Amino acid sequence: MNIVEKEAVEYADYEFFNGVLQSTVDNLSSELSSRLYSFKRKKDKLTFLNILRKEVLNQKLEHEKTCSKTNCGISQEKETGLFVIDQEIEDISQSYNYQPKYGNEFSSEQKSELHAALNDIKNKLTELGFGQQIIFDELDELKEHLNLGKKNWFQLLKGKLFDLTVSKALEETVIKDVYETLADGFEDLPNLIENL
Repeated sequence: MNIVEKEAVEYADYEFFNGVLQSTVDNLSSELSSRLYSFKRKKDKLTFLNILRKEVLNQKLEHEKTCSKTNCGISQEKETGLFVIDQEIEDISQSYNYQPKYGNEFSSEQKSELHAALNDIKNKLTELGFGQQIIFDELDELKEHLNLGKKNWFQLLKGKLFDLTVSKALEETVIKDVYETLADGFEDLPNLIENL
């Protein structure tokens, strides 16, 4: 774990929801912006935000395992935090130009094949009765991020598929089929989908 990742975990555990302020969008956004100011590189900010998002989502899921309240305040607080984090990620991502390492880039042919495969998956999901707009939005967003390089793109894919599994939009078997379809033909990819 590098310094930025360690900072993100500690921030999620002890500072982001510090209980002093009400966890409104405005308060959390101000708190997070102040924290991000110490990172000069956009790459570090994005790393911090992605780890923070993962930690906050895990906190929310762990809490909901034992909480039986409807409209639980802690779950709503975590949802607000996720919303604020997603806004920051989107804002920074718009001006960040990631350059994958040599050999990790998708070729034009691979980009075209993945684009076509994503369209085929959307059609198959519709046939299977999984025609929700949220699924299509997630798949369309993947098309926009092929510039991330193979490893990062497949990690993004895993994250999106995990979110769809958690939200019960897709079944785990369907998720694994989607991943295997998209990973077909790519060598040296870590088996990222095993721990869904």
